[in-house]
Amino acid sequence: MTGRFLIRALVAAMLSAGASHGGAQEPAKPVAPVAPFTIAPPAASPSSPAPAPALQAPVAPARPVQTNVSAFRPLLPAARVNLEGEADTRTWSFHLTQDEAGADIDLNVAYQNALVVMPEASRLVVRVNNERVLEAPVASSERQASLSAKLRKGLLRPGQNTIRFEVAQRHRTDCSVASTYELWTRIEGAGTGLVFRAVSPSLRQLRNLDDLPAVGADESGQTTLRIIAPSVSRSVAGNPIMAVAQALALRGGFSQPVVEVMERPEGAIRAGTLAVVLGITAELPEVLAEVPEQAKGRSFVGFVSDARLGPSTLLIAGNTWQDVENAIETTLTKPMRRPPNMTRRVMDTASWHLPAAPVITDERALSFSELGIPTQEFTGRRLRVRAVVAFPGDFYAGAYGEATLYLDGAYSPEVRPGDSHLEVFVNGRVAATVPLNAAGGGYFRRFPINLPLRNFRAGINEIWFEAVTVSASDLACGPGATLPGANRFALFDSTELAFPDFAKIGVMPNLAATAGTAFPYSVATRTSLILGRQDAMNYGAAATLLARLAQQANRPLAIDALSSTSTASGQPTLIVGAAGQLPSGVLPRVGVSENVRTTWPARADEAVVGPDSEGSAVFDAVIKSFQGRHGRPVTEAESTPRSNDELRDRWRSSLGGPLARYFVSFDQWLQRTFSLSFAQLRVPSGATTLYDPAAGTDMIVAQAVDPDSGEVWTAFVARRTTALESTIARLTKPGNWAGLSGKLTAYQGSQGFQVQEPEKTNFVATRAFSLANMRLVLANWMSSNIAIYALAVLVACIVLGIGTSLVLRQVGQRS
Repeated sequence: MTGRFLIRALVAAMLSAGASHGGAQEPAKPVAPVAPFTIAPPAASPSSPAPAPALQAPVAPARPVQTNVSAFRPLLPAARVNLEGEADTRTWSFHLTQDEAGADIDLNVAYQNALVVMPEASRLVVRVNNERVLEAPVASSERQASLSAKLRKGLLRPGQNTIRFEVAQRHRTDCSVASTYELWTRIEGAGTGLVFRAVSPSLRQLRNLDDLPAVGADESGQTTLRIIAPSVSRSVAGNPIMAVAQALALRGGFSQPVVEVMERPEGAIRAGTLAVVLGITAELPEVLAEVPEQAKGRSFVGFVSDARLGPSTLLIAGNTWQDVENAIETTLTKPMRRPPNMTRRVMDTASWHLPAAPVITDERALSFSELGIPTQEFTGRRLRVRAVVAFPGDFYAGAYGEATLYLDGAYSPEVRPGDSHLEVFVNGRVAATVPLNAAGGGYFRRFPINLPLRNFRAGINEIWFEAVTVSASDLACGPGATLPGANRFALFDSTELAFPDFAKIGVMPNLAATAGTAFPYSVATRTSLILGRQDAMNYGAAATLLARLAQQANRPLAIDALSSTSTASGQPTLIVGAAGQLPSGVLPRVGVSENVRTTWPARADEAVVGPDSEGSAVFDAVIKSFQGRHGRPVTEAESTPRSNDELRDRWRSSLGGPLARYFVSFDQWLQRTFSLSFAQLRVPSGATTLYDPAAGTDMIVAQAVDPDSGEVWTAFVARRTTALESTIARLTKPGNWAGLSGKLTAYQGSQGFQVQEPEKTNFVATRAFSLANMRLVLANWMSSNIAIYALAVLVACIVLGIGTSLVLRQVGQRS
């Protein structure tokens, strides 16, 4: 009995314990994921009273804002950075505050590579401030991999730092030149950055305006300037918002600045986001948890720590709006202002490319060492190096003149003549090709390679130099043939890129110049801004656009935010808004049909789904294999006809019979040999057709010269109101922004751009008159209008003949 009693007692105790832990028998409930390396601010005690507002009138409470201090600091200038080919590099800068530079930091790198990359012979190297901090095999083709390295104390410094990614890649099995285009390593912005091993709210605190570049960017490379203005619905806030957006974008040097304008704070303050409070002193209690003492009763521009918005909130305030504008002018705008006619030496590209792009204004020669290209020897099949240069907004050399690349280099006897060559690309298009014909190798000493200036444009230009070297071992492709071997090509940093003097005169309309250097707004005293509606959405879109234009101009633009077109006479004008919001009569003045205001927003276009980059590459590879294409991939600029004339010529050559094919072949020979074509002989029609957007168009950018005032009008027209801000943000990304050209560009999202060239252009004198410059202007104009040039030569010959005949008659010599 006693034993049975003990057993029953033990069973009862076990059942009781099971009942008290009944939750363990149920399936585990999902737990919300917690962001790693994140410290949330302490929650306010419910018993603690809120500070009393300074205003007597009741004020709507501001929405709570999350101000997490994260230990992860993204570093990439875009969502991802691709390293391609057998050897590639990328270098750019990032900024740190004094507290960040002194912290214990790890560098994390997230990457993935192509399946065909041989990990045994491929390496990824990362350098910070020219010191190698990480090196690893390229060996993550199946999934994204993460690398980490501890940065030594003292390596990072307050202010500007540099980071450089280098990759050397070899193909697993293929030895052909075409296979080198299959090699890529993708650095992912979501997992690449600095990790602080100990964090505090003061770690990311900005102490003065010199710390603005340390705001950085988010995982996609975007920097968000969140301007909180309680008076956003009033027109008096328009000019200050535009001035602040431009000044911050300039002082921060951000790669992708995007401006959000709102009346009350909302949303999380994440990495790469700067909160800016803009308003008069009486409005500050509506936004801030507590108004700082230094901002009471006087103008103030500086960083404050706020319980709602975080420790690095930029406060811009004054007793009146005039005080606010004076404070912005004195503290933010004036230090960034430069005279409109001042020539700059470089364009700032540090946030995505180092060294910065030198600005070519006259005859000039630049060595590869100045462009950041070192002396190097190469063992692979395709060497590619890149450089960036810039031209001013009045660059006028689209049909005349040549730059010259003076090559210093050598190639080994192993390189097969005929199969190997040198190529130079400018802005993605082939500018020159030179075959390597010497059978026993070759040595180049200032070997000239001519590059037509028509390949360049105002603003930043990207130049690629490629050396394709094929050997007998590549054709045999035996085991181990893809591994590095003997050096095939040597490139010396004494190689020079020489530019001649070129014509300098402004051309309108010309969206390429506006995108490149903000011309003609960059040289205007003031600029009118017309919005579809004066609200937060339109202000945000216009401020994002002006931030990009200010960066291209390297100076803030003086803006007059207006409500109607009638007050915009006498100065260049920017128009921003959705199609349905714009005033009647505005669109025809820039070459767009008036019907767009009503029909375009309501039109049900078919959804256009753009493939991602990886899917697009696979699709292109399959199509090329079926079409029997070999060699290097055809770029988008080469595969897409640049004009209706090219499209007609292509179809005429395929359908018009032997005579038409001979005609087209002769025309192509003229273009290759003399840069001439029959299309240049056609007289352009004087009739102008108003543009109606094609299916899939997200935004229309149109430019025209106002016939009444002679000033330039540029309109940025979105299809719908709800998409205005997001479309402007996508358009102003560096890769998309460079696509603006002609008199009208239709932005079609993932499908690219549709460009219309102007039927006629106006010239604007930008420099003092000189015969030397006018000669270059006339030479380029005559080269662009060859029919008129030929007619002028014919008339001159007739006049010369008649004059000669009259003179001979006078002296008595008759034929």
